[in-house]
Amino acid sequence: MAATSLNKRDPRMFLRILLQSLRHRKSRVAIAFLSVLLGAAVVFALLSLYFDISIKMSRELRAYGANFFVGAAADAGGATVDEEVLGRVLSRIPEEKLVGASPYLYGVARLDLGNAVLAGVDFAGLEKLSPFWQVEGNWITVGFDEEHCLVGKSLAENMALEVGDSVTARKRETGFSKKLTVRGIVETGAAEDDQIFVNLPLAQKVLGEEGRINHVMLSVLSRDFDIEGLAADLERELPGVSAEPLRKVSYSEGRILEKIKGLMALVAVVILAATTLCVMTTLMAMVVERTREIALHKALGAENRSIVRQFLVETGCIGLAGIAAGMAVGFLLAQLLGQAVFGASISFRPVTVPLTLSVSLLAALAAAALPVRMAVRVAPAVVLKGE
Repeated sequence: MAATSLNKRDPRMFLRILLQSLRHRKSRVAIAFLSVLLGAAVVFALLSLYFDISIKMSRELRAYGANFFVGAAADAGGATVDEEVLGRVLSRIPEEKLVGASPYLYGVARLDLGNAVLAGVDFAGLEKLSPFWQVEGNWITVGFDEEHCLVGKSLAENMALEVGDSVTARKRETGFSKKLTVRGIVETGAAEDDQIFVNLPLAQKVLGEEGRINHVMLSVLSRDFDIEGLAADLERELPGVSAEPLRKVSYSEGRILEKIKGLMALVAVVILAATTLCVMTTLMAMVVERTREIALHKALGAENRSIVRQFLVETGCIGLAGIAAGMAVGFLLAQLLGQAVFGASISFRPVTVPLTLSVSLLAALAAAALPVRMAVRVAPAVVLKGE
């Protein structure tokens, strides 16, 4: 009668055996549960980061300078373009894709103790383009400020200038001069250390280049945005203008993102492998403990498929419980990592749920393969001999 019930898959008997097995081996079930939980948590957290990392890393990398240039074409016969080019360029870039932009106008001006390169910029945009600049003093935050300037560190040392000092910028050809107060001294480790920075309208007056600029530098998020296409469109629409992404910067961004994603995938694989091994050893120990029970079931007429089904269902129950708890822990872990690395929360993406579920459940079931094989090979006559 018992054999008939086992082979006919009596739901009540099957459920009773399942519950007894899980209840009587709490410590081993707990170990398997925690192993699956850990694996699912790491996988869920890494998947959440994976889908957000391109956006987050693009923004982080944009802090290291511009990646798009617009200026006078080499064959245009001039070094400047109309200032309206900036507006045309900005109108083609979605607001959420633009990190910062600044026009530039360069020329040589006479200062109190000698000549220097005068650079006219948009200070608000320049600060977003170059947050890595070291500034002693303060940035100029008001766009229409024509009373202050920033001075490169080398230039300040050569002319004995400090924050708060006054300096006069003049151009003999234009006859225009302006007394300025040094608001900050910048150190970049590049050519900017020998320049003096003023706002663009003032530079145009000093240099006699009203309404003109040399070029525009932009920092654009290139993920899901065709900056190559933007460059082609701008060159087609604006005669005499050259537009191009700074390919070295864009290429470096892509390489960094690929390496980080590869590292994340490797970590996920290692964690899943460790989880699988831990679950496997736990299930093997459970099979050893239940050798006599399995032998008795077989002696009563239970078929191998019934034994396999029982172990797979037990593993599935442990796995599903561990995965559900692991996804909750993984989401919290993703938030902690997002705040620690990017200073921002990680968005919940529904696609991470089925991915985590399928990958973790497959790992748990794969871990059951060897233990199930051991259970199927139990020989009732050998095990029960002498009882």
